[in-house]
Amino acid sequence: MRISVLLLAFCALWLTTESAHAVTVIAAEVPPYVIRSYQGAPSGMAIEVLEEAARRLDEPLTFELMPMARALIQTRHRPDVLLLPPVRSPQRESQFLWITPLLDEAFVLVSHLQHHPAPLTIEELPVQTIGVMRGSYGQSLIQSIAETRVEPVAAEANNANKLALGRIQGWAVAWNTARYTQQQAGLPLASLVRGETLQRTAIYLAAHPDFPPKEAARWRKAIQAMRRDGSLANIIKQYDYQAP
Repeated sequence: MRISVLLLAFCALWLTTESAHAVTVIAAEVPPYVIRSYQGAPSGMAIEVLEEAARRLDEPLTFELMPMARALIQTRHRPDVLLLPPVRSPQRESQFLWITPLLDEAFVLVSHLQHHPAPLTIEELPVQTIGVMRGSYGQSLIQSIAETRVEPVAAEANNANKLALGRIQGWAVAWNTARYTQQQAGLPLASLVRGETLQRTAIYLAAHPDFPPKEAARWRKAIQAMRRDGSLANIIKQYDYQAP
């Protein structure tokens, strides 16, 4: 009798452990898609979308927050993780499994009203110093379009502050990231001048190429259902999202 009770207890513990196994998400800190929280898990548009999809799939999540450059490297070496929020590009196409797009975005040139009031153009890049976040899609776009002085930083907030001080003349960044970061830095949103569009693209949920296809399909279907029923749009609306 005692052995049976012990076996039942062991089985219950094993089942609980199995069901509690969380899906690991590598989250690159790119606001407003992924926002660092100093108390608890990260937040942001992409995080909330994935959390709602996980709720529908009854899948617990665990997040590993890190800079974008490191997140890309980590995912290329870990076949069992999801990745938020990379941009799909020809250079990255074969490096990841592109599960589904989450939202549309525009990468643009941004200048400061006080230092460069006219919208910044691609033709001006060779004589300007442009701020980018290291490992970001903005950095790869600038480097592929024109030769210019590029100053990489670890976080977009550094670019917002440098732009306000006139230490850089332009900023290559996703437009919604620029707007959110500017406000979080306590700087006037009206000081940002939106310049030429470098590329319209999409923010994705991705994974290692060897991520299980059946699992990828489950996440894809859940997020597609959220798009159809309007819940995805309701989430991103809370972040003052501007479609490109």
